[in-house]
Amino acid sequence: MLEKWRLEIILISLVLLTVIAIIAEQKILQASMVITPQSGYFLEVYDDKRSGGNSQAEMINPQNFEWRCTLRDKFTYPYCGFEIFFDPKREHGVDLSHYNKIRIWLDYKGPNKTLRLYLRNFDPLYSSPDIEPSTKYNQLEFSTDLLKDQFLEFSLKDFFVADWWLVEYNIPPQLRHPQFDNIILFEVQTGSKDPLGEHNFHLKKVELVGQRLTTEKWYLMIMLAWLGVIVVFLAYRITSLTSQVHSQKKREAELLEINSLLDLRSKQLEEKTKTDSLTGAFNREGIEEAIRIGLWEWRGQKKPLSLILIDIDHFKKINDEHGHAVGDHVLSTLSNIVKEHIRSNDLFARWGGEEFVLVCRNTKIEQASLIAEKTRELIASYAFNDKVRVTASFGVATLNANETLEQLFSNADKALYQAKHDGRNRVVAAEYL
Repeated sequence: MLEKWRLEIILISLVLLTVIAIIAEQKILQASMVITPQSGYFLEVYDDKRSGGNSQAEMINPQNFEWRCTLRDKFTYPYCGFEIFFDPKREHGVDLSHYNKIRIWLDYKGPNKTLRLYLRNFDPLYSSPDIEPSTKYNQLEFSTDLLKDQFLEFSLKDFFVADWWLVEYNIPPQLRHPQFDNIILFEVQTGSKDPLGEHNFHLKKVELVGQRLTTEKWYLMIMLAWLGVIVVFLAYRITSLTSQVHSQKKREAELLEINSLLDLRSKQLEEKTKTDSLTGAFNREGIEEAIRIGLWEWRGQKKPLSLILIDIDHFKKINDEHGHAVGDHVLSTLSNIVKEHIRSNDLFARWGGEEFVLVCRNTKIEQASLIAEKTRELIASYAFNDKVRVTASFGVATLNANETLEQLFSNADKALYQAKHDGRNRVVAAEYL
């Protein structure tokens, strides 16, 4: 059954996997980068002394991303900030282009109404390692009122390039867009309206969230996977059809061979009786047609073909002690019992002496074993006469791949021998030897 539906099961499984890939796209593709005090990056604080001011920034606890700055009014636009370097040499940073969100866990105490975030990008088209401000200032400014939340979340699409930087370095229009493919540092800075006084910062964590692949690439991979499945399926179908054509030709050749044999023996077979005169069961010639049909069904339609050999236990002893008339009565009575209880498509024949054969078409070995067991019980419980108790041993076999009819009979015969060896009056299936 599973073999018949194997292709359908595979296709259903692939459809389910595709549905899962579509529904769970974000969970499957989600990627994150977390920056904490334990990440081991190079840190630095700065203030407006570099611009001629007199503000002061100091690191309180670098192991905990804590810093303080005091803004004073010497410089027109006083400022201070904190930098986390992905590359201290400011040249080879990290590619954040496949991230789309940034989350900030930040505690702040001070008079500022706004704070700035920078993601500074290095590109040889406009940057130089020797000129620190030449890295692109991807900027975002937010209200400190938002820090009341557990964390802040921004889209990288919210970032823009600082206008003063575009003017300062005369950046051409094609390079004026935000860029995140080589970020060398992350920066927190005081806002554009900087009240003078003390500002305290504690940056707990930064997390960048994105996708390992873009949605477009993910769906392209699914389409390519299905294209591969279709190619494999077509190859399988072509191979299967080729095999079927080959099997059909082989079966036709076998039928021609059988027909030739039957033609040669037709006159002889017409003259022979197909039933045993004593038992009324078929004889060897009588079961030839059933075996031929069963073999054709097995080879052409994969319908199982099973065989049951039946041997009367201690039949010679019955003849010796009670005479041949009683022995003949046992043979004919046993034959009637079996014929009355077998199925319409089963064929029962006397194989010789006290041995019989039951041909079971389209029957697996498990079902054939049940038929044999039922027949054994009927024979064992039947009252032949007051002095004679009759039992029989059964050998069951089924035709397997690459086996001949001779091997089928041989396997059934071995099973019958085992049943006798194990004490008689029992059923043994070849499959379980």
